[in-house]
Amino acid sequence: MYSQLKDIAAIRSGYPFRGRVEPVPDGEFRVVQIKDISQSARLEFGDLLRVDLPEVRQDYLLKRDDVLFASRGTRKQAVSIEGDLDNTTFGTQFFAIGARDGVLPAYLAWYINQQPAQRYLEEHSMGSNVRIVTKEALSRMPIQLPPLDVQRKVVEVHRLSLKAKELAQMIQAKRSLLVETALLGIVESKIK
Repeated sequence: MYSQLKDIAAIRSGYPFRGRVEPVPDGEFRVVQIKDISQSARLEFGDLLRVDLPEVRQDYLLKRDDVLFASRGTRKQAVSIEGDLDNTTFGTQFFAIGARDGVLPAYLAWYINQQPAQRYLEEHSMGSNVRIVTKEALSRMPIQLPPLDVQRKVVEVHRLSLKAKELAQMIQAKRSLLVETALLGIVESKIK
């Protein structure tokens, strides 16, 4: 069964920064930028920019279970916010999506990152140089919404798949290091 995103979630726009975001080392707020979203659609919390901002409304702040969607550029990714992010805001290059009852945020983020949704987003992007998804286009995106138990299974299998990929990369890196170390040992033993 398909639903439009606007029927299963509330969509909020980001904080309207005027000009460039200027860092303040001890600033009250942290700001998520596009660079903080990894290729594997994860939010990297470690280096969030700190700023001081006037009059930050609650809807400009990220909350646990929000889905943060990057609406500009080549990677239109969605990230599920699973932890608490005190005083963390986001700019207008993002939308925060608050899933309603019956929708798992992690499932929603996963689905937005899949081919059917990505194809829709590409077809409904505007602009020639920097492609942008408008709030209106995002709100009409069709979302295939199975029952909650299926959503949970999809999310769990996806997490396990990401973990397996991460472990395989670690094994490959260790294997390469082992081979290089062994080869250097052979070279050094033949020179002596």
